[in-house]
Amino acid sequence: YIGLTALMAMILMCFGWLGIDDRMHPFNAIGHALTTLPTGGFSPENRGAEVFAAPSQWLMTFFMLIAGVNFALIYRALVRQEPGVFHKDEEFRLYLGLLALAAVVICISIWAEGVATGEAAIRHAAFQTVSMMTTTGYGSIDFALWPGVALMALVGLMFIGGCAGSTSGSVKVARHLLMGRILRREVDLTLHPEVVSVLRSNRRVVNEKVLRAIPAFILLYVGVFIAGTAVLAIDAAATDLDLSVIEAVAAAATTLGNVGPGLGFAGPLGTFQPFGDASKGTMIVLMWMGRLELIPVLVLFSRHYWRA
Repeated sequence: YIGLTALMAMILMCFGWLGIDDRMHPFNAIGHALTTLPTGGFSPENRGAEVFAAPSQWLMTFFMLIAGVNFALIYRALVRQEPGVFHKDEEFRLYLGLLALAAVVICISIWAEGVATGEAAIRHAAFQTVSMMTTTGYGSIDFALWPGVALMALVGLMFIGGCAGSTSGSVKVARHLLMGRILRREVDLTLHPEVVSVLRSNRRVVNEKVLRAIPAFILLYVGVFIAGTAVLAIDAAATDLDLSVIEAVAAAATTLGNVGPGLGFAGPLGTFQPFGDASKGTMIVLMWMGRLELIPVLVLFSRHYWRA
């Protein structure tokens, strides 16, 4: 982790020294390295990554992608010299597949609408896809102004997250992968009730206790998200705040998933300041619960926990 952070900072500083990106002075280089690997997304620049040259944005995209990978895989590949672990890992393959699919959809959308074309369209689509799915939250452009299809894709990515064992937040790709297999098994058992079926991940049998916890977590995550969205919408109506449904959904999703930017006035180049006190308090709770992955927070409200 420290090595990758130092490597990114050094490359960005070289971009500045070589004149590739004049705005990438040492402070910016170190600052962005320290907020990319932990998928924090906070930038010393008011307009975020938008002010930097294309090579810097591509490099940030690459390191955000790395930050969303299981660090155990990176350790095995770099330290134990096992590069084949990436190809064999099912979660990593799904992670890359989802990123590629979303990037293509977003690129086509913004290219068709004339928001950006050529290399710029590909770069912004790739950057924002990786940024939102890994919950880093950087903005290379004001994507709040993008077409509806692209916005829906970005909000959807907030619910995916990176790989288990990464620094990203949200649900995580591993849970989505196993949830899909759980649903497929239920269909198979409906057709063939007598079949004894076990689920595997990377050829290893997954414990049934773990499998039971996954639907419970996802259900809780969706429930908390819906409750948060409702509070934001109600508070906006009570305070006469101009907040659309999609903006309320994005605000709840981005805070619960610890992504960062929302849509509308809370977009990547905007601020959450217009929200009322009740909404801000709700979003603080959502960020806290999302970072702790819900279950430990809910345990605190259990009588059995305090009696123990």
